[in-house]
Amino acid sequence: MLAQVILTPAESKKLVSLAIARMDIIKRAARDGMVIMHPSSSTYFIFEELTGMKPKTNYWVCGVVAPRGTCVEMAMLFGGHSPSPENYNPRDLRGLWAIRKGEVILEATLSELLEQMTADDVYIKGVNALDTQGNAGILIGEPVQGGALGVVLSAWRKKRFTFIYPAGLEKLIPIPVEQAAREAKKAHYEYGMGLPAGLFPCPEGKVITEINAVELLSGAAAIPIAAGGLGGAEGAATLVIKGTNEQVRCAIEYIERSKGTRLPPLRLCNCSDCPVPDCKFPLGDKHWVTG
Repeated sequence: MLAQVILTPAESKKLVSLAIARMDIIKRAARDGMVIMHPSSSTYFIFEELTGMKPKTNYWVCGVVAPRGTCVEMAMLFGGHSPSPENYNPRDLRGLWAIRKGEVILEATLSELLEQMTADDVYIKGVNALDTQGNAGILIGEPVQGGALGVVLSAWRKKRFTFIYPAGLEKLIPIPVEQAAREAKKAHYEYGMGLPAGLFPCPEGKVITEINAVELLSGAAAIPIAAGGLGGAEGAATLVIKGTNEQVRCAIEYIERSKGTRLPPLRLCNCSDCPVPDCKFPLGDKHWVTG
């Protein structure tokens, strides 16, 4: 049986979250150990699937690529979740979501959470780049070298917990992530639309795209045949679903559950009032800068 489906980026995130929440390693870690999620448009839906509720925080994303440039969610700057820019230490970040033995944890620092992790636990992080070989990369705009990801990697090298990377096909770039990372020298940018960011290749882990999600949920194969669209379908993925009648119908059921998904509103500072000292945005009279 063949079917053609279309998923907007938000709908893809929902579909991927349905698959990740049903992975044995995730269910086991949430029940018996720990799952840590870096807040993002991808993990927002994973948290919802695992707990049955939306995150009870005043933020849902940390760093973001917005139309005007790379930026930071307002609550991360003013809500006490992130250390002040003047005394920034990523170990003190309080903005992560965690589930430990079935209990939701929202206020612990990054260092406190990582101290409790073991090799049986899972860290989930959304990504910003995906190459055709399945390698993922993450933008890092924090002033401290390596940022929060560097702290997580230091703990991972000692404890070897599992990384899961939800990655929609909208993240595809046409060159290897390693090559792109070599060119992203944020310290050398003389102009930047927003906060300068480098690209860090993700360490070993499991990348879950719409293709993987369809297979995990139904056993069917998903083949991308087109990308993009208009009228709200910008960044959309058009897929052919292939398999037995039962597999394809199962895939369609999950895909239809994802249709119509919307992300919460994005809240960004007014550029003229932003407290982030490293932002290189030359405001001037740019007519396309709003908010």
